[in-house]
Amino acid sequence: MAKDKVIIDPDAFARAVVSGSNLEAQDDVRASKDALKRYLAAYFLIEKFNKLEAEPFKFSNSANFEYLMKALDHIKMS
Repeated sequence: MAKDKVIIDPDAFARAVVSGSNLEAQDDVRASKDALKRYLAAYFLIEKFNKLEAEPFKFSNSANFEYLMKALDHIKMS
């Protein structure tokens, strides 16, 4: 793994998630709400990822990488 920090642009990631989603709804308002919900969930997930990535450990240690993946699984979107 690279020693450089991985920083993901939250807006670009969230847009990619929404554009790659199959958002089907009965009306445009529902579809828009679903898209917004998905955008915000992806945006804040990446912000939290970026904060975790900024922690003072290195991903070259596989145990640290596993810790990050487990931490991401426990992020609550409220």
